Amino acid sequence: MTLTPTPDDEPCTRCEEFDLAEAVAKAEGDASRETDCRVLRRRHRQAAHGGQSS
Repeated sequence: MTLTPTPDDEPCTRCEEFDLAEAVAKAEGDASRETDCRVLRRRHRQAAHGGQSS
């Protein structure tokens, strides 16, 4: 599978999924799952977006 970086002006569906999952975990008080989402999002950004942090 080849990942193509998305331009800064295009939203990434996968990043948005991680953001939503983190918000749900926070609302449910699941700090462990919140952390998991942040780690997975960071790994995804590194692999798919060349390390973008936004």
